[in-house]
Amino acid sequence: MDASGYAALLHHNATLPDATGVEGWFSRTDAELFISVDRQQKAAGLVGDILEIGSFKGASAILLGYLLASGEELVVCDPFGGTGISAHEPLVYTYFEDPFRQEFEANYRRFHTELPRIIQATSDQLPDAHLGQRFRIIHVDGAHHYDAVRQDLLLTRDLLLPGGVVIFDDVLVRHTPGVTAAVWEGIINDGLIPLFQSNKLYATWADAPWIELPDHYDTYVHDVAGHQMRHVSLPMTRPSLPRRVVHGLRQRVRRTLR
Repeated sequence: MDASGYAALLHHNATLPDATGVEGWFSRTDAELFISVDRQQKAAGLVGDILEIGSFKGASAILLGYLLASGEELVVCDPFGGTGISAHEPLVYTYFEDPFRQEFEANYRRFHTELPRIIQATSDQLPDAHLGQRFRIIHVDGAHHYDAVRQDLLLTRDLLLPGGVVIFDDVLVRHTPGVTAAVWEGIINDGLIPLFQSNKLYATWADAPWIELPDHYDTYVHDVAGHQMRHVSLPMTRPSLPRRVVHGLRQRVRRTLR
């Protein structure tokens, strides 16, 4: 299997069960956008590692594993239900209290022979790992309150390569206003450059690349805070009415016009 094959197992609606058997909220739409980012980077000759902050049970990490070129490394950072998680975000992660690293590893091994490098910690401990500026893709899906997202955002500025892409989860979700506030503050005040968004926001810190998006999505261009960015959505389809309903409406219109 490759990245496209894995993406095909996912559902466009991330809240619905999919064919991967991996619990999580990773949509086919974003899997295909991840692949588009990877394809552009490889065409441009960009080489670097991949980092994920917040992996839960591995749905998106598995896709990222398929994007690795020879010699590249996937690094995942997650407390996996350890003691640090409740202190970091008690309200959001209360129902993830039991450790689930073993489930993450089992899920990942169903699709890949080797595990990624796992840093079992909250992301505020990542600076101690001295990772350096070596990542071409960073997926930020950790704690969703404002302070944590703000901290993760500023950390990515030190870790992302020029031409790399950082992806923030749940920017357009109603119950995560801290994500929205922190990411847009980063755009307005800190120099983060928005590229496009689904429910996630794709951005960079320097040398903004042009990424060709799948042509089966609708895209719209917006001028925001001095940047041109796109939003991506599935084409709108109008539900078709039953033929008998259409016939009845036509007959009613004809009677009205007589």
